[in-house]
Amino acid sequence: MNLTGGLALISALLLFSPPQVLLSADMTLPEGTRVYLQLNTPLSTRTSSEGDTFTAVVTEPVSIGEKIVIPKGSDVTGSVSRIQRPGRFKGKAVMTLQFQSISIPGRGQLPIVASLIGVDREGNRGVNDEGTIVGEGSEGRDAGRVIVPGLAGAGIGTLAGGGKGAGIGAGVGVSIGLASVFTSRGKDIEIRRGATLDISLDKPLVIPPETR
Repeated sequence: MNLTGGLALISALLLFSPPQVLLSADMTLPEGTRVYLQLNTPLSTRTSSEGDTFTAVVTEPVSIGEKIVIPKGSDVTGSVSRIQRPGRFKGKAVMTLQFQSISIPGRGQLPIVASLIGVDREGNRGVNDEGTIVGEGSEGRDAGRVIVPGLAGAGIGTLAGGGKGAGIGAGVGVSIGLASVFTSRGKDIEIRRGATLDISLDKPLVIPPETR
């Protein structure tokens, strides 16, 4: 093949090659990198079930040096891996979220391993060291439910005869209070649509080159 034919062949290959051109090499976000999300799907220990899926969107870009590798608006998918409703008299609601993938424009959908660090950074509360959301306990409220009816019963007993009558009345009041406690539950976990989620990578995330 002469020089002219070789140049023609190279030109044809360039002309008909796929439009995807590598712009950079692989980059890696280290373990512990924080990613901030906004929840698209409301979640609740009252209405959600284990295995339910949810989506969220990245609210702040993530960079390596001066290069943005996860732009704002990237989509994250996950699922509910554990649900526990609050018990009667004792027990707190529990919810654990699992994050499965992130879709980055121009880089495709990538699997991720991450844990929840916080929900709604302003007033962040209820997420333990294992990334599980723990609801509000009912013990304090339950004590109030028992004590107040008990005092009321004591008052009734005093009016009925004082002394021994007061003790009987207090016992009746406590019984009423305990019945109220055992027929009620603690507070369910409710995460509204639009809530902010703070997650941390548990394993490094390898981000492939951007294509166009």
